Amino acid sequence: LNSGDTVKLISMHQNVGKGGAVKSGMLASKGQLCLMVDADGATDITDGLPKLLKEMHTLNNKEWHDTSLPPKSVVFGSRAHLENESSASRSKVRTFLMHAFHFFVKALCSPRIKDTQCGFKLFTRSAAISLFTNLHLRRWAFDTELVVIAERLQVSVSEVGVIWHEIDGSKLDGGKLSLALVSLGMLRDMLCVRACYFFRIWKMYSK
Repeated sequence: LNSGDTVKLISMHQNVGKGGAVKSGMLASKGQLCLMVDADGATDITDGLPKLLKEMHTLNNKEWHDTSLPPKSVVFGSRAHLENESSASRSKVRTFLMHAFHFFVKALCSPRIKDTQCGFKLFTRSAAISLFTNLHLRRWAFDTELVVIAERLQVSVSEVGVIWHEIDGSKLDGGKLSLALVSLGMLRDMLCVRACYFFRIWKMYSK
């Protein structure tokens, strides 16, 4: 941090889930660029941030032609290039659940993003306001809804590989049964997103 920088700590009076907490933080932010990063430091920020900033610059110059409006762009950090290495080090159950999750993301949300769940994403302020104002999911699958909203609002989206290391104790880990239940919960949330937007139960607002 530099002298004069402001750090704001937002306290939640009740558990609103990871998605709810990130939404509150993003909507309270003031910067022109908003970085979402997991607290465990699994993504190497010295590697990842310059990559995301470079891709954001390229994305804005390439796809955002209306200079009278602020650009709406998102860059997703991605661990997709580490998938083979991850599969080799994980149990068969975890590997199966990983591939099943990717299949349902492609089928129910979007085939464009290979890794929706990496907790390292960069938003322009305009994109952050548009996406998080419309966000409904508050638990672990909220990233998948962000992708759906981005496509429906024609927000420019790109994906960049980052250096990532699994941090012990930083993830939900209560055994195979707990992992399976969490995975089923995320599938339920993705089905909910697909149904609610398809039947227009959830309205979409362009900010």
